[in-house]
Amino acid sequence: MIKVKQIQAKECYSIRQQVLWQHKSVNECGIAIDSQEGAFHLGAFLNDELVCIGSFFKQENPQFNQAKQYRLRAMATLPIAQKKGTAKSLLEFAVQKLKTEHQDLLWCDARIIATGFYSKLGFSTKGTSYEIPIIGTHYCMYKFLQK
Repeated sequence: MIKVKQIQAKECYSIRQQVLWQHKSVNECGIAIDSQEGAFHLGAFLNDELVCIGSFFKQENPQFNQAKQYRLRAMATLPIAQKKGTAKSLLEFAVQKLKTEHQDLLWCDARIIATGFYSKLGFSTKGTSYEIPIIGTHYCMYKFLQK
């Protein structure tokens, strides 16, 4: 059974390190804005084990005109839980929360390997690919939250 709930930023560090940032130590896996106003972190639990995380920040992307934007960062799922619906459940939970809060747009820097996942959940691609040093090729992806 998958359960999604809000967690503390520090609870994200281990999965960030294992899945996204193997070149860093666990203690280096904080994001400078982890505790900014409006930030929240979600965890998806499979059989009571934290297996998927995502962090959400009030952050505007100048490519979009929407006034109320949120950015998804550092979404990651442990290999043992991939393709089991944990990431989908987490993202659907976040989208519902942001809609309830009357946010207009959710955007992210998506790794090339994740673009298909985001597309299936209604995200679109903006612009061309770009490189993030050490990490790899990304696309800006977004989803409108209000119709």
